[in-house]
Amino acid sequence: MRFIHEVIDWNRYSTEQKTIIWQRLDEHLRLILPQYVRIYDPRKIIAALQQQHIVYDPDNLWRGIYELLRAYEKGIINLEQIGFSVKSQYRLIDIQEKLYELAFAYYEKDFLRATKQESDLSRSLISLNHIND
Repeated sequence: MRFIHEVIDWNRYSTEQKTIIWQRLDEHLRLILPQYVRIYDPRKIIAALQQQHIVYDPDNLWRGIYELLRAYEKGIINLEQIGFSVKSQYRLIDIQEKLYELAFAYYEKDFLRATKQESDLSRSLISLNHIND
């Protein structure tokens, strides 16, 4: 769910930069997954995460649920009695598309706007330099 430049540069990022990225991704999961998933027993979810050796983050159960959905799609687990249910129209691809749409909107809003501002600033500085010449 990371941008390609984040994947490529991941090992060069500081712990703080990685944390910011994980926070963004976790927020996206918190926004999208409740449209598809209903939690009815968090303890069963935690047990399933431990059984599958999936890292459990007590501050973000949604990341664990997403990983369990991915395991289900690969045929690794069964979702019965796992602590959450999925809506009848559930498809992992739909969730991934929504996550992509949200990530793209985030990218346009923040990264592209910052790039445009930087470009506008460069043009302004060039214009000022031209005026001063």
